[in-house]
Amino acid sequence: METERLNTASAIMKGFTVLPTVPAAAAKAIKLLNEDDVDMGAVADVMLADQVLAARVIRIVNSPLYKAMGQIHSVRQALMYLGPQKVFEIILTSCFLEVTDSSSTSPLRIQDCWKHAFGVGLVARRLAESINHAQPEKAYVAGILHDVGEVILSQHRRQEYMRALVLARAEGIDLYDAELRVFSTSHAEVGRLLGEQWNFPTEFIEVIFQHHSHHLKSVAPLALLVALADRFCIGVGLSSMGEQNPNKILGCAEAVELMREHLPRIGTCNLEKFVTSLNGLTDEVAAAVQSIYA
Repeated sequence: METERLNTASAIMKGFTVLPTVPAAAAKAIKLLNEDDVDMGAVADVMLADQVLAARVIRIVNSPLYKAMGQIHSVRQALMYLGPQKVFEIILTSCFLEVTDSSSTSPLRIQDCWKHAFGVGLVARRLAESINHAQPEKAYVAGILHDVGEVILSQHRRQEYMRALVLARAEGIDLYDAELRVFSTSHAEVGRLLGEQWNFPTEFIEVIFQHHSHHLKSVAPLALLVALADRFCIGVGLSSMGEQNPNKILGCAEAVELMREHLPRIGTCNLEKFVTSLNGLTDEVAAAVQSIYA
């Protein structure tokens, strides 16, 4: 089944007129940031060569997501404030924004996709922090990237994706399940193949591929964090389909029960306190998206 879906996804991608790519400057910056002895000056030089990337980094670092102490006006100042790990985080975020920015070709409303992505990233990071996961930043980046295949698939197969959206809304099923019925594959497989072509870290590729798994007991810890965050965000109405959940209380309750069932495998926390800490999440995400894309 898995192999068949991947083969179908590969065949679909071969039919794309133009396969989206990670910007050259971002790819080079990511490579530099993964070196043992990071030369932040070299990273700055690479980023300054791409005006779109440089502008996005400055907008993101000045957004509510990072809460800089004062307004940051330059790439070099941003790098000094952030440090290598958060620069890596922001560049991967920028890659997601770059490849999903062709909103006119997708039946999905791109701002809803961004809100869902940032919502999942924020919840995954906070969930990781609450269980003392070693690298909550990875959970945040993985959350941002998890649905990249969804946007790309919707852009390049617009008519069929419209059918999937209509099916999901008419039958009240997950968009993922509707994709399987329309395409015989899903954005998880498309996203995995894209992540491999873009040389994303293996951990992130696993998340992209596994976040809709029906076997959460066997997925990697990072994928589990993102899968749980994904369910929670859909439960509170932060969905890429752009619909507010008519029964948020039920949606949250189902997501919390999944956390209660699966989270002990990788860590423990006070779930009631954690959920309370997410009050105002939708407003926070909306403010972040507005600050970056206004």
